[in-house]
Amino acid sequence: MGKEVFFKELDEVVEAGWAQIKLGKYWQFSLQNPTPPELYQQVMLQVYHYTRYNSINQAACAASADPEQTSLLRFVYKHALEELGHERMVLRDLGSVGLLPEALPAPLPPTQALIAYLNDVAVRKGPVARLGYSYWAEDVYEHIQPLLGRFRADLRLSDEQMTFFVAHSTIDEKHADEVRSAMRRAVTTNEQRRQIIEVARVTLWLTGQLLEEAWRTYRASDIHQSLRAS
Repeated sequence: MGKEVFFKELDEVVEAGWAQIKLGKYWQFSLQNPTPPELYQQVMLQVYHYTRYNSINQAACAASADPEQTSLLRFVYKHALEELGHERMVLRDLGSVGLLPEALPAPLPPTQALIAYLNDVAVRKGPVARLGYSYWAEDVYEHIQPLLGRFRADLRLSDEQMTFFVAHSTIDEKHADEVRSAMRRAVTTNEQRRQIIEVARVTLWLTGQLLEEAWRTYRASDIHQSLRAS
């Protein structure tokens, strides 16, 4: 399979994953209603939890790499370092609008599944397979821009209160190019292509489930509060 054919197939998988996410209750509600602070908080807490591990599982890929893959390993080490500590921006953003809880709750089940899956990919399959996650995760802004616009307008957020997304929009543009370059150099077999596509498909699905669970948790809390008030 030629590289351009592979990228076309991978793009189709990513687009299908996003299409499914956009049909979900979280996405539909968020576009049709003002953003409740509690729902924004729930989603951002999930972002915090999985972002904490991105640097770690990226670095862990090196243990499964061939030492001769020096170009790929440079990408892994550099990318892991550049992802380090980004979760703190999420806490800063939540704190800036009074939505940072005193004690951080545990991640929701789909968030835990996403973290565990990426850790498993890193340890068992290595850096080439994990590129399937990086490929779409570093290039999400075309898709999530409508939601960011709602966050900004509904919650009256400034750039200084959206540092995680504002900073990442610049960083990830560079990372997206680096991911494609890494793929062009490192991907040489159909099995590697299959693994990349599978990792892209599964991580996008888990991300969609993460958003749906955040929505369900918010709704359950909202209904509970309404019942208590009545």
